[in-house]
Amino acid sequence: MRKKSEERRQAMIDIAGEVFNEIGFEGASMAEIAARIGGSKATLYNYFSSKEEIFVEVMMKQVGCQFEPAFEELSDGDDVRQGLLRLGHRYLAIVLKPEVVAVKRLAMYYAGKSELGPMLYERGPKRGWTRIADFLKRKMEQGKLHTGDAWIAALQFRSLVEAEWMDVRMLNVVTELSPEQLQASVERAVDAFMYLYQPR
Repeated sequence: MRKKSEERRQAMIDIAGEVFNEIGFEGASMAEIAARIGGSKATLYNYFSSKEEIFVEVMMKQVGCQFEPAFEELSDGDDVRQGLLRLGHRYLAIVLKPEVVAVKRLAMYYAGKSELGPMLYERGPKRGWTRIADFLKRKMEQGKLHTGDAWIAALQFRSLVEAEWMDVRMLNVVTELSPEQLQASVERAVDAFMYLYQPR
């Protein structure tokens, strides 16, 4: 029974995704989504508490799942620099994709108008970068990195990786990077981070 319920929930997310893609977040309504599903709004509300919640689920399925492998790149046995190079390369390649940029723009637009921004943050970036902070904390405890606030260190690493490209990508000044540009910028970011957190 639980399997069928989860299958129905996933089917609802897929249909809601079609609605959002066709008419946007603002134009979509729970009534429209329910009508497409072929049920009542009451049935839809049994699975999702709001339009924001179902939108977050759609975004996590369409975009958020791409980040999971990146955040799983690191293991305790990794050399810090090599691990961060792999993570940085994979993360930057994903975060600059058109569909990811589109979600980020949308979240920023609606952040002050609804709970959409905080919900996306809690389900996405916060969850992923907490994993990275845990990795950095363990490396600090092993003496491989200078001891500090691991959460702040994770955010600083993220900022270094994004620094060269995020603004110009968000504003559509740059639409794609060559593999060489991507690799070189990640290496610069990791070098800067390692210099900042070298054991001392």
